[in-house]
Amino acid sequence: MRRYRPMTDNIFRIALLLVVTLLLTAPVFAGTEETTDERLAAQYFREGQFEQALALYEQLFAEGPTPVIYNNYLESLFALEEYRRAERLVRGQIDSHPGDIRFEVDLGWVYHRAGNSRRARRQMDGLIDDLGASHQEVIDLAMALETRGFLDRSLEAYMRGRRLLGDRHPLHLRIAGIYEKKGDFVSMMEEYVDYLNKHHDEMQRVRGILQDAIANDPGFERNDALRKVLLTRTQRHPDNILYSEMLLWLSIQQQDFRMAFMQARALDRRLQQEGETVLEVAELSTNNKNYRTAADAYQYLLDKGEGSRYYLDAMVGYLNVRFLSVVDDYEYDIADLLDIEMEYQKAIEQLGVNASTVRLVRNLANLQAFFLDNTAGAISLLEATLDLPNISNRVKGECRIELADVLLLTGEVWDATLLYSQVDRMFRDDPLAHEAKFKNARLTYFIGEFDWAKAQLDVLKAGTSRLIANDAMKLSLRIQDNLGINGDPEPLQMFAQAEQHLFMNRYDDAMNTLDSLNQRFPNHQINDDVIHARAGIMRQRGDYAAADSLLAVIVERYPDGLLADEALFQRADMYHHYFDKPDKAMSLYQQLMVDYPGSLHTLTARNRFRILRGDMVN
Repeated sequence: MRRYRPMTDNIFRIALLLVVTLLLTAPVFAGTEETTDERLAAQYFREGQFEQALALYEQLFAEGPTPVIYNNYLESLFALEEYRRAERLVRGQIDSHPGDIRFEVDLGWVYHRAGNSRRARRQMDGLIDDLGASHQEVIDLAMALETRGFLDRSLEAYMRGRRLLGDRHPLHLRIAGIYEKKGDFVSMMEEYVDYLNKHHDEMQRVRGILQDAIANDPGFERNDALRKVLLTRTQRHPDNILYSEMLLWLSIQQQDFRMAFMQARALDRRLQQEGETVLEVAELSTNNKNYRTAADAYQYLLDKGEGSRYYLDAMVGYLNVRFLSVVDDYEYDIADLLDIEMEYQKAIEQLGVNASTVRLVRNLANLQAFFLDNTAGAISLLEATLDLPNISNRVKGECRIELADVLLLTGEVWDATLLYSQVDRMFRDDPLAHEAKFKNARLTYFIGEFDWAKAQLDVLKAGTSRLIANDAMKLSLRIQDNLGINGDPEPLQMFAQAEQHLFMNRYDDAMNTLDSLNQRFPNHQINDDVIHARAGIMRQRGDYAAADSLLAVIVERYPDGLLADEALFQRADMYHHYFDKPDKAMSLYQQLMVDYPGSLHTLTARNRFRILRGDMVN
């Protein structure tokens, strides 16, 4: 038998549901209406329809003033030249908010907008003259003035506050911010340096602020201002090491390694240090291919004598720089390489083979295998190092990677991949493992195993060193962009084969493969890579004119490709160092900075441009 609820019960439930519904929806409707009015007023304001905006803002202000409504209401009155109404509005706020300095400033703003400079000046003068020795009061007034665009007046307020408060609150950082907005970057940097003089423990904080400022500085005005301030103070106060330390830091940020070395050397001598800072600058210079500065820095450490703390590091670094400066010059002389080989052998004989000198062994093996056609000697040297009992597993891992490179050079692909894999397994999530994994992925790319190679490269794109991550990303994108276009992997296979020839220093074979690829697939999208590889071979052979022509084709035909900024930088480098045409080099460096601001070469291009222009001493 079915049971029914009484009718009165059903009516009660329906009524209750309606009440709840009304309670829930009523605020939404009200809020929606209010939001609609504000949005409509803001739209009128943005579009310059100030009469319509004023009517709505006047109503909204009466219903519930907010800072946005008040500000736009006031601006609308200014736009319509309703200055008396604007003054009444502001005075009403002053009466409603006694003691709030913002509205006192706004009254001066009204006078200023109305063109009554005398009353505006009197109002501002009164506010600044009435300042008390209150840190918060000074900040409130200065910030209110800054908000309304009165930067000079804001600066006056801070300076009066500095006089009133003394050393308790010198206000350096806030004053520096005002100078920056005014474009007075020298005064800005003076404030930051003065602050550091009084607060040495704030070094990291201030460097962070300055790093942001000089990084976002396309015209280099902030960089030059800080450099000027620090150089002047270093000369005037040579005993204050703060200035030398900051100049060293700035020089490294700017990649001005010559200046960095000079400051590091001066600090080392003044503080009678053991050369640690000089060694850091030497290593940074080497990594950035500033070999001349690196060699000078290492030589400074070597001159300290064999008993000095960093003598061995300096010896390893110096020989490494000698080697790199020759092989990076493309037109190297075999006689120079043989001299370097003798220097390596002499150093190893003098220092012995141990954990500290294994880098010497690796470099000597690389020199013998890749440049002196002595793979047997290189393999023997590396294998002997692996058998030494006093060598750590990490050092042996480094040697295994070098040995794998040499085996790959000789065509022993499977032995090479075995060694790479061993290092990868032994040092997981370590930079050494990342290097091994990348080289193993590159090996599989060489032999056409593209899917496996890409999977490994994609892992390396994140969470590794910047250099490995960038190399992995480039190779991964090359595979992604060219694998199986129209169902045909052959163009990528041919290009990978050419790259393997290049790795093995077999330039004729590489060029023949690239020529065949271009003839068989003249319209394939891999052609920008082909042109770039051909340009590299031309540079290797010393035919810089041919290399420049090929690189120019990449910039012209493929301006949005991955190689355009690289090609542009290489062209600029050749005009800078090989063609001896500084004006053309400057033009190309500038083009790189303008067209490719996110390029990895932008900072180097900017520094070289400024050196050629005479702004910096190299």
